Amino acid sequence: MSSKSPTLASEYDLVVIGSGVAGLATALAAVESGMSVAILEKDKLIGGGTCRSYGGLWAGCNHIAKSQGIEDSRESVATYMRFVAGDQADDEHLLAYVDSAPVALEAFDRLGVKIQMLPGFADHYFPVAPGSTELGRSLEVTPTSVMDLGEIGEKIRYDRVDAAQICVSEIIAWGGQVNKRHHDQAILAEREKNKIRTGGTALIVHFVRALLARDTVPFLEVGAEKLLRTNGEIEGVVTSTGQQVRARRGVVLATGGWEGDPELTKNFEGLPGWVSPFPDAVSGDGYHLATDVGAATALIRNNLAVQVGLPLPALTKDGETEFRLVQICECQMPHTMIVNTRGERFSDESYFQNTAAAIREYDVWSREFANLPCYLIFDSQYVENFSFCGADVGTPPPDWVDRADTLDGLAGKLGIAEDGLSTAVKRFNGFARDGVDQDFQRGERKWKLANLEGVSDGTNHNPSLGTVEKGPFYGVQLAPAAFVPSGGVRTDCNANVVDTWGKPIPKLFAVGNTAAHLEYGVGYQAGYSLTAAMTFGYRCVEHLQHR
Repeated sequence: MSSKSPTLASEYDLVVIGSGVAGLATALAAVESGMSVAILEKDKLIGGGTCRSYGGLWAGCNHIAKSQGIEDSRESVATYMRFVAGDQADDEHLLAYVDSAPVALEAFDRLGVKIQMLPGFADHYFPVAPGSTELGRSLEVTPTSVMDLGEIGEKIRYDRVDAAQICVSEIIAWGGQVNKRHHDQAILAEREKNKIRTGGTALIVHFVRALLARDTVPFLEVGAEKLLRTNGEIEGVVTSTGQQVRARRGVVLATGGWEGDPELTKNFEGLPGWVSPFPDAVSGDGYHLATDVGAATALIRNNLAVQVGLPLPALTKDGETEFRLVQICECQMPHTMIVNTRGERFSDESYFQNTAAAIREYDVWSREFANLPCYLIFDSQYVENFSFCGADVGTPPPDWVDRADTLDGLAGKLGIAEDGLSTAVKRFNGFARDGVDQDFQRGERKWKLANLEGVSDGTNHNPSLGTVEKGPFYGVQLAPAAFVPSGGVRTDCNANVVDTWGKPIPKLFAVGNTAAHLEYGVGYQAGYSLTAAMTFGYRCVEHLQHR
């Protein structure tokens, strides 16, 4: 197989815009069906926002669970998804996911995207939600090297803060992303030596390898400026280089969501201090291209795929900022808490969906959001035992993190009410000693991203809790972000973009975060996003085959 990109031709069966998992999955399904495909990527790297994900997948009744004798049913899967969705899902889309996700995952597994079970990884709302289960629906791809991919392998995005070297199953088993003393250093050294990737990056590597075997690679630094349209039908695209590329069967928008577009996020997300967790290239292109030709849009209110985190400075002069998902990293560990400007805790810090609802609370008298801005607070016990933002255990936080010998001193630097912070910490420390968070039940939910056995100092039975009492104390302002946007382009169940009258726009499709996630509505379950991208890309190609 060739690792070098050929010259972009003037016509293909399918033009796919974007090289995250949505675009690559659609392209692989199309190439396997016999179509010629051009994958256009405006970034200089392959992988988009997928490479900043943990790579989790989720599908009920999947082939791996069946092979292991794990029982499940279509009815249970649909019942659980309806619970998660609240009243914001379209049931036709939801059932399309229920029925097609296991089919798509098995098909891509056969094509070389090797998938494995996440053992013991419970549904987010187990055991509360009807239809939920403790095992069998969560999956991930196997670790894989880029060494056989040649120069294309070096073009796959590989961020360096907590680089993609640990599987989700290992994160759980080893006690969390930041619990580095418990990580298997021999495995990590072998992965570094052999350029083995995990998580969302590994998912991209698997797809790139499968596409290379079929002589298809993304065209990098080639964006789409405009859709070509004749008599209401999409005919192709005009690229950022000015070239017209015709698409006989259709154009697929897989550019990611609107997270990087300030105007769109102001209009549709509406949270102050918003930042994008994705690479700079994820900036709403698919939304703009689609709405330019009359596409309808959909907004998912109270989207729970939002959390507060930390935008990190670029590691190199020409690098990009990265976004730290603090709530599934640092806040899985003890000796951490999140407070608002009054110094008050307002959610279970270790369960981001609890926080997602709280940050939308609006104070009608002060005319501002009650819990934004907010701040991560931790102490020297955390630094001595865990990693902060990818650093080695015991490494003092970088200079951009505020610190003080006293809580009052830290509150003054951050602009937090001193009395409020001291009162909140005192109450929190009492909960930590007792092992019960009476306010927000931290550590009591079945779903978690760390097996914390052995983390506790023995003073309580809830290792998610730990006192914040040893100076110096540290704090940093957090920002809201979404790894799934609160809406996007409206599509039908075959990923065909529809207009404001609900009619399909001929030969225009949208998959991944470009499309509004009508299949899962208000809620979020780890693995939905990437699986939906793969599933509706697969359905798109099946639809084209039968036209």
